[in-house]
Amino acid sequence: MKRIAKRLLGSVLMIASITMLSAVSAHASTYYHRTPTRATAKRAYYTTDTKSHTFRANGNYNRWTFKSNHDLKNYRNTVWTTTQQTDIIMHGKKVRYYWVHNSKNGATGWIWSGYLKPVKSKATPSEATLVSRMKVAKKAQQIVTVIQNGSSTATLRLWQKTNRGWKNTLTSASRIGAAGIGNSHEGSSTTPKGVYHLSFAFGKAASAKTSGMAYRQIKQNSYWIEDLNDHQYNTWQNRKWANNKNEHLINYTKAAPHNQYQLAIVMDNHGQRNGSGFFIHVKNQWATAGCVSINYSDVRTLLSRLGTKAYVVDVQNSAQLKYY
Repeated sequence: MKRIAKRLLGSVLMIASITMLSAVSAHASTYYHRTPTRATAKRAYYTTDTKSHTFRANGNYNRWTFKSNHDLKNYRNTVWTTTQQTDIIMHGKKVRYYWVHNSKNGATGWIWSGYLKPVKSKATPSEATLVSRMKVAKKAQQIVTVIQNGSSTATLRLWQKTNRGWKNTLTSASRIGAAGIGNSHEGSSTTPKGVYHLSFAFGKAASAKTSGMAYRQIKQNSYWIEDLNDHQYNTWQNRKWANNKNEHLINYTKAAPHNQYQLAIVMDNHGQRNGSGFFIHVKNQWATAGCVSINYSDVRTLLSRLGTKAYVVDVQNSAQLKYY
């Protein structure tokens, strides 16, 4: 009886071994039916398997078999991008395969969807987070961000430093230079990219509410010097006369739309050789010559919250905030 039992056990083990070998080899030599190839969204994946392969097509849709192509163990920590998909009928069920390209060396092939794990995209930091990480945030109490969103438009936000971080206390739609934000020079109609101290404010009224920022009233003889040949270039000056290359400030305190300097805040770029007379001022219906303009009530609100440690950062997109 013991001999018979041993023989039976040996037979069972032999049959099981043959069955397992058949199942393994079937994947490489058995013919399958597959659906027509379809384009799929390009998505990035890692592989979760290091023992399998990618496969190349072999045969037609009704007689298709697996032919190994690339060993996945050679592509650890690389990204596979999907471009096409097909379903292979295995044991009466559809099994999804993707045609993939690899970032390492452009390797391609079909791979079972079960071996693919989506690459998690990094979340874009919020603007508040970007502001808190800026170099200027270490010395500022208020930061004004001006982020371009159109050819001559931008969003202005005021950020106030608090015990819990930076808080957005004002948001305003703005107009910027006709040439947008970028590398400026005298006469370029470009709002200068970069970070600038907001040094003082000026306007038509005798006084204005601030949180410590200095204010000047425009007089009949107040000019902003924009003549490159003038030794007082890019400064406020009270003079009896200045040529037409300079801005006679009182001319911009008239009725709208010529009331840009009814209230304005100076972006101090003195000595940077990238143009002159850049302010945050009252908006009208036009793009500016390089300033940032917002509606009058928002200029008043903005100024009322600015102290001596206020800065403006002009950028083409929020990602550029990290440079300042």
